[in-house]
Amino acid sequence: MKKCIPFKINTRISITTLALSLSAGAVFAQTNLVVNGSFETPGGGFQTFPGWFIGPADNNSNFGVTNYPDVAEQGTNYAYFHGNPTDDSQDCLGQTVNLIVGAQYTVSFYLATDGTTLNSGAAMWAVIGPSFGIDYSQDLSLVAFLPNSSNAIPYQKFTTNFTATASSPILSFHGIDATSSILLDNISLTLVVPQLSVRHSSPNSLVFTWTNQVISYLLQTNASLRTTNWVTLTNTPVTVGSSNQIVLPAPASSVFYRLTAP
Repeated sequence: MKKCIPFKINTRISITTLALSLSAGAVFAQTNLVVNGSFETPGGGFQTFPGWFIGPADNNSNFGVTNYPDVAEQGTNYAYFHGNPTDDSQDCLGQTVNLIVGAQYTVSFYLATDGTTLNSGAAMWAVIGPSFGIDYSQDLSLVAFLPNSSNAIPYQKFTTNFTATASSPILSFHGIDATSSILLDNISLTLVVPQLSVRHSSPNSLVFTWTNQVISYLLQTNASLRTTNWVTLTNTPVTVGSSNQIVLPAPASSVFYRLTAP
């Protein structure tokens, strides 16, 4: 979380240009909290998912990791779900993730099918919570994928945001597909980072603002990106509505600013 694209404050440009050019906010390098989200770790196979644990269907279970006959969305391997249970059970894939309660996260993944799913009841549910998708009073449903097509469906990206209510929930996927296979790949879970903006305030001040979150982000400054000499400012942010705000004197020379997690 400590890598980002920082702001550069350049006093040689006008204040108007400065405010407009920096209003988009800084972009953080985001860490994927999912282990082996693209199933590239060696050792996969039938009912084998390195870094994950499973719950096979009670009957007619058929899922695993492979690189054939279909193609991956990312890398070489992908997960397939081709189980056809007749007792309302499902093939289930899960992984415990470490989150900060109250923080916002983005989960994304890609789903496809490799053949017809017309009137077959094929489905994939993405869930997060402590019960591994068993008890929906405890878990949050993220996505329900219900393909119903006479043709294969190419990879589609599914993205949703949620607020963490537990520190160690299970991110899980539950699938059934009797007539083809549902393909799963490129799973990502990242922290939603705040957007940093800056504006000029008369007579000669800069107002830095970012969205308020449970994580206390720090504002840092550096005279050059060629060094790692980032200095954490000791100014205490002031809460204004749903945002944090710090007011600083306008610098006399070019300076970079960034937000970083403690």
